[in-house]
Amino acid sequence: MFNNNVSKIVAILVLFIIGGLSVWFIVLPFIAIGPGLPPPAGMPEWYIPGYDIKIENENIVKDRSVAEQFELIGDRKINENPPYFPVISQYCSYANYSRTQSDDRYLVAAWYFEDSKKFLQAEEELLQYLKGHGRVSNMMVDISEEIKRSGKDERYKGKIMFDVTQYENEITSGYFLVYNNPFGIKDDYFIVYYGLIGSVNLSNQTVFLKELIADGYYVNEPGTVGNLKS
Repeated sequence: MFNNNVSKIVAILVLFIIGGLSVWFIVLPFIAIGPGLPPPAGMPEWYIPGYDIKIENENIVKDRSVAEQFELIGDRKINENPPYFPVISQYCSYANYSRTQSDDRYLVAAWYFEDSKKFLQAEEELLQYLKGHGRVSNMMVDISEEIKRSGKDERYKGKIMFDVTQYENEITSGYFLVYNNPFGIKDDYFIVYYGLIGSVNLSNQTVFLKELIADGYYVNEPGTVGNLKS
């Protein structure tokens, strides 16, 4: 009986904590972010979807669902360079995901830079690597509908369109985005990759990758989103 009461108390406390965190993360995107940002090593996690903690039948469980139809596989790899790509920043993280009713495996990776010179050098190095290992092109992506379904349309109104760098080879194919000063801070850059693992028809996967992109989309004015520049 005592153990049951303790379990209930712990569950209630956890629910209060989770509720507070949920409110914080709901409100956070609508606040101009300033000095309270994590250190550089923690910045790549911002664009790597993780899991949520929930209470089910008085048990703490990890909710690994991401966006509309994805699920996190394992844990996020923090401060680990993503496979298939060169080391371009010491601040990097990645994670793998599955899609409902599919055997496809997805990869989201992020690199962070706090110096414009290092960012430009890394951008050039990455582009050269991509051109030497696969097919590279630029394309326009419209995630307006995905943003609306994600509930972010109150913040991001109108058309949400931007250029991305499309990359295709036999190991992984997907889209690279560059977030330039997304927190409204000077010299603040992210390169984020949304792709699949294995040989795939990328055009058939665009609709699903757009869902992942919209789920992680975050930028404050005057920040911008675009493709890798040569």
